[in-house]
Amino acid sequence: MVAAIIIMTGCSQEHQEYIEGRGQAERDLAHGEFKVAIADGSNIPAFAEYAELLHQRYRIRWFIYSLPANPRAAEARVRGYNEVASPRIEREIGAQVLKQTMADAQKLHDAATAKNVR
Repeated sequence: MVAAIIIMTGCSQEHQEYIEGRGQAERDLAHGEFKVAIADGSNIPAFAEYAELLHQRYRIRWFIYSLPANPRAAEARVRGYNEVASPRIEREIGAQVLKQTMADAQKLHDAATAKNVR
């Protein structure tokens, strides 16, 4: 019984964070703020390059959301945020702009890594 309550509470927090993420994205977009959410601990090798390109090219900012006690809830909030923000960003700026920027960031990252290896 206790395990079921803990599991239900965890799921409830994840759902609540998902809803909160969606709401935050709607508020940010209403203020003309384009942002991308990233969960703390995400493994994005080209993160620095991605963040820089997003800001330089499109004035898109980013933020990291963290919940050390429940990383799955943090991931749910990020998913909720990006499910609202990403389509709007692509409608306003261009289709596949986030994906293309990540590809460009990865190329920059790979080039810098290769240069440091030599």
